[in-house]
Amino acid sequence: MDRGTTVVVGAAHGIGAAIARRVAREPWTGRLVLAGLSDERMAALAAELRRADLAVEAIHVDLADEASIAALVAASRDAERVAIASGIYLGGPALETTRAEMDQVFAVNLFGVFFTAQGYAREMVTRRSGSIVAIGSISGRFPRMGQIAYGAAKAGMRQALRVLALETVPLGVRINLISPGPTESDMMHALMADHPNLDDLAVGSPEAFRPRVPDAHIGRPEQVAAAAAFLLSPDAAHIAFHDLYLDGGETLGI
Repeated sequence: MDRGTTVVVGAAHGIGAAIARRVAREPWTGRLVLAGLSDERMAALAAELRRADLAVEAIHVDLADEASIAALVAASRDAERVAIASGIYLGGPALETTRAEMDQVFAVNLFGVFFTAQGYAREMVTRRSGSIVAIGSISGRFPRMGQIAYGAAKAGMRQALRVLALETVPLGVRINLISPGPTESDMMHALMADHPNLDDLAVGSPEAFRPRVPDAHIGRPEQVAAAAAFLLSPDAAHIAFHDLYLDGGETLGI
C-alpha cells in the first residue's frame, strides 16, 4: 500500500488531535501534516507522533484567512487524505445574536472549512485521487436552542461540501462528513462547566428541546477519529458525500 500525505486541519485540540493520533498509525500515512492555530500544542503533538517511518510537521493556519488557507494547501498539495476538524463556537439567543457574531462563526465553520476542502480538491482532481472528511455537527440538522450561529454555519458547511462532493466524485475525489453529537472535549467542558459529569447531558432536557441519548453517554474524540480514519481509508472507496451521524442515536436517524 502506498504511504502518502495525510493532513489534519484543526489538529491542536479535541477531535482534531484524536484524528491526528489515529491516522498517524494507519498504514496509508507516510507523511502527516498537522495544521491549526496553536503552534505550541501542534509542536508537542508532532513530537509525540514523530518516528523513523513517519514524517510529521506542523503548519500554522487560520481558517478565517483566505491567504493562510492557500499557504497550507500549497505546502501540502500532494495530500491524498485530508481531515478538517476546525471550528469555533459562539452561543446565545437567536433574538440577541449580532451580525458580527454570525460573521465570526461563518468565517471559520462555513467559509474556512469549504475553501480548505476546495483548495485540496482542486489539487486532487489533477491526480484523480483523494479523500476529504470534514467534521460537522448534528446541530447542522437538528435545531439547538442558543446555537443559531453555530447550527446555521454547520448546516451551510454540510450542503456546500455535499455539492462540492457531487461535482468532484466523478473526478476521483471522495468527500464525506461526520456529524457528532455532544462529544467530550475542552470546548464541551468549557460550555458545560455546570455538568461535572458530561454524560449527564445524555439524560436530555425537555426545556432545552434536547432529547435523551439512547445509548446513555456522550461521544469520545477517539470514536470520531475512528470513523474519520475509516472514511479516509481505501476501505471506504465506494462512500461519497455521506453524512455519518455519530450521536448515540440522539437524532433517531432524521
